[in-house]
Formats: sequence, C-alpha cells, structure tokens
Amino acid sequence: MKSNPPCWNCETQTDVVDFRCKVCKKIQKIGKTNPYDIFSLKKNYKIDYDELESQYFRLQNIFHPDKFINSDNNEKKISAIESSNINNAYNLLNDNVGRINLLLRSKGLKEFSEDNKSFSDNVLLEEVMELQSRCLKIESDNEKKEIRLELKKKIQLLELQIDELFEKKKFSEVEKLSVKLSYFEKINKNLI
Repeated sequence: MKSNPPCWNCETQTDVVDFRCKVCKKIQKIGKTNPYDIFSLKKNYKIDYDELESQYFRLQNIFHPDKFINSDNNEKKISAIESSNINNAYNLLNDNVGRINLLLRSKGLKEFSEDNKSFSDNVLLEEVMELQSRCLKIESDNEKKEIRLELKKKIQLLELQIDELFEKKKFSEVEKLSVKLSYFEKINKNLI
C-alpha cells in the first residue's frame, strides 16, 4: 500500500483524512491525476452520474478556494489548483467523447481525431448531412422536439453499443462509433 507523502506544512508522515493532515489540519494535495481516480470511480465507459456528482460536490466542499480566503498562501494555492483539477476531471467524465478518449489512452491507444476519421465513412457523412439539413429547415417547436427525441434515441443506442464494445475490448470499433456519437451530440447541442 502506497503511503502518503509527508505533510507540506508540518512534515509529519501521517494519515490524511479528507485531504487534511491529522496533525496540523492543513489541506493536502489530492495526488491523483486520472479523473476516475479523483472521483473513486471504476474505469468503465458507463459511469454512475449520481455518484460522480456526489463525489464532485464532496471534493469541492473540501477544496473550493472560497473556503481558504483567510488561509496562508500555500493552502490558497493548493485549493485553487486542486479545485481546478476537480472541475476539469468532472467535465471530462461528463463528456462522452472525452471519456472515450480517456479510456482509449488508458489502454495505450491514441485518441481518435475527428478530422482524420470522420469523412472516410460516407454513410456517416450522409446521415449527418441529412440531419443537419433537417435542422436547418425546422419551422416549429414540434419539429425541433421530434428531431431532438430522435437524436436522443440514437445517442442512447450508441452509448450502449460503445459500452459493449469496451467490454469486448473492440477499441477500433469504439473509435468509429465515437465519431458518430460526437456528431450527433454536436447536432443535438446546436438544437438547444
């Protein structure tokens, strides 16, 4: 088991409870860089969003810079850096395509590049262009709702397929579907 580094303030080798030194009570660095580790989540595509949010608020409750206004500069700096890291990790895990890229990198694979992969799939290109064309022709809120519902179903199906492909370790197929997911999510976002 890996021991914690000594406290930056009192240099005591002690357990850290809720990221505070047991001896001097000063805030300590998280010491983790992988977003899954920061939030104590399993490294799967499918995540528990409620657990992620709960861990996010717990960590921000500890590290938020507003809690360290009257603290020394070291605690202010640690708070600002770790709070920023927590926000970045949270946003990355909430982003389906970002999470896919993170998992692919953790498997030793390069993340996909939309520019390089997207236009080699003519079927995808036609589907995206057709959806974009329909979006440009929207004349009512009902049409907009209809397209958003259709996109939501397509996105949910893609997420299920991607999760299954990760389980089966079919990473090149994950990569292909992630391009499609990326386009559908962008179209859906533009409809808001």
